[in-house]
Order: sequence, then structure tokens, then C-alpha cells
Amino acid sequence: MPKILLTGSSGRIGQVTARELLEHGYTVTGADQGIAGPAHTFITDLCDLGQVMTVMAGHDAVIHLGAIPSPAIHPAEVVFRNNTLSTFNILEAATLLGIHKVVLASSVSALGYAWRHRHFNPHYLPIDEDHPLLSQDAYGLSKMVGEVLAEGFVRRTPQMSISSLRFTLVIGEESYGTLIPQLRKDPANSNSFWTYIDVRDAALSCRLALEDTRPGHDAFLISAPNSYMDEPTVDLFNRYYPGIEQIAADFGGSSGVFDCRHAAERLGFNARYNWDQTPLP
Repeated sequence: MPKILLTGSSGRIGQVTARELLEHGYTVTGADQGIAGPAHTFITDLCDLGQVMTVMAGHDAVIHLGAIPSPAIHPAEVVFRNNTLSTFNILEAATLLGIHKVVLASSVSALGYAWRHRHFNPHYLPIDEDHPLLSQDAYGLSKMVGEVLAEGFVRRTPQMSISSLRFTLVIGEESYGTLIPQLRKDPANSNSFWTYIDVRDAALSCRLALEDTRPGHDAFLISAPNSYMDEPTVDLFNRYYPGIEQIAADFGGSSGVFDCRHAAERLGFNARYNWDQTPLP
């Protein structure tokens, strides 16, 4: 059985990803600062390269979800240092140990809108992977740097296969009855352009990215195809982000702002769960 090291295994996405992998025949070892979920987990400081080397040895691939997930509750320098240093250590250890497949949790925050200090508009709609990364905040910058690190490591070791998954707002069962209704009542405060992804779909994208072993680094937007709002997405943008000149002619209705065709075509990923818990078509 392929042996996978899963960092952040006790987190919200990590626990569901561990179950997804186990159900598909993988052997999973967790590395985190706490123990929860189905994977056997080692308490690990991911900012310590020696500890990372120890827990990673003997594995076939790595999924790196361990990170401070926002800039909201830690000082900016703590967020940036933790997220960038841990990502460097994962890639360095994988390289030194001859592990060629790494999946990294990036974020749509790398685009710069989620935690921005200064308001600005997207260059065009819908947003795809070619859109510039324009972060201003410590968390978004840490995700930008993570992708730059991935590019550097595949230059160093061209046979490496690194996938960066740009997750939008990840929701689980606890969010359906609380967070989503709050967000729907206050569309001005959306950090993700009214987009979302169910945690089970986030876990699926991790497994599918793991199984894509083509060499090089590639980034993928991971989002449901629709917004959680009833109002047409273009109307929301005209209200809160007026003046966007490049809007695709077929971008209508409650379409999600992130174009995830790249993940569908390369990974075979399509979201399955709607924001109201009904299946997506």
C-alpha cells in the first residue's frame, strides 16, 4: 500500500482527507501538533527540519495541510514564518529523502482578496489560475511564497511532482447551519467572493492531486461551481467591485467566480456537494 505522510492530519480538512485516503487503500501517517482523526499521528513541529525528516522517512508521498489557516488570531510574523518555513521544510525533506510527490495546501488568499489591507478589483471574471497573485497580508503572502518554493524545488529536482491546491472557503457540517446563513445575510463581508467548497470535496481534491504524478509544479483552484448567494454573481460584483471591464459573456447566474476547469481536466476533480447540503448536478 502507498504510504502517505499527511501534515495537519488533526485539522478539519486533515481528518476528512485521512478518511478519504484510508478508504482508498492508502496507509496514512499524520504529523500535527495535536492528535485527532483516524490517522496514527506523531506530534511534530513542522518548523523543525529534523523532526520533519524523521516523520517523513519511509513514505511514498506527502500531503502538506499543516498551517496557521488565517491571519486573524496570530501576529503577522508568526503566520508568515510558520507557513513558509514549514512548507520549505516539507519540500526540503522530500527532496533529500527522494520523495517525488508532494501536495501543498495553497489558498485563494494568494490572489490577495481575502484578507486585503487595501481594496482592489480582480483583473477579469471568472478568475482562473493565470490571474496574478496579488496578496498584501501575511497569510496570503505565505501561500504565494509556498507556490514560489514549489517552482524552485522542481527546478532543483525536475522529476518532482508538486500540486498546489488553492482552496476557497472550506465548509463542513458545522458550517451549513451557522456560517453560511450568516454570510448570506451579509454579502459585503465575503472573503472569498461568495464561493465555498465542502470539506469532503477538499479531501477528494487532495487524493486526486496525489494520484497525478506528472513532473513539475501545477496550481489548481478548488471551489464549487456556484456561489452560496441567490443574487446573480455579476450583480454582486457590480455592487461591491464595480468597474471590472473583462467579464466573460457566459459568466451568468449564480456562477462561482473561480474557473475550476483546470482541476477538472487534469485531476478529474468536480465538486459534489452544494452549500445547502444537496448534491451538485
